[in-house]
Amino acid sequence: MKNKYLVSVLLALGGMAVWTLITTLTHKREAWDSGLYWQFGVPAMLLMNAAAGFVEPRRIKLKGLLSVSLQPVAMMVKSGEIGSMFPLGLIVFLVLGLLFSAGGAAGAFVKNKFFTPPDKPREE
Repeated sequence: MKNKYLVSVLLALGGMAVWTLITTLTHKREAWDSGLYWQFGVPAMLLMNAAAGFVEPRRIKLKGLLSVSLQPVAMMVKSGEIGSMFPLGLIVFLVLGLLFSAGGAAGAFVKNKFFTPPDKPREE
């Protein structure tokens, strides 16, 4: 039996791992203050969402948002505070989550277009 939450949990943990890894490598308070986040983190998360859309093509928008859902938590833990720009940061996370949903939609499109057998015509 397939666990229906596995892909969602892996996306959320993967997004948090990207945030934590970049802040640790660059010694920045927030990952998006580093060029590595935009150069490698965002493409990596797009690929994660594309793979998730290919594996599980339902509820793509939710999965894109889930992939950034733990990043604010990682940001608060790493910085030790909730800064004055936190509400604006949440809006940026929302926009990024919708962007990552587009990656998931691309993965779902590829699966449905090239890897799903066509429906058989009904015989009457």
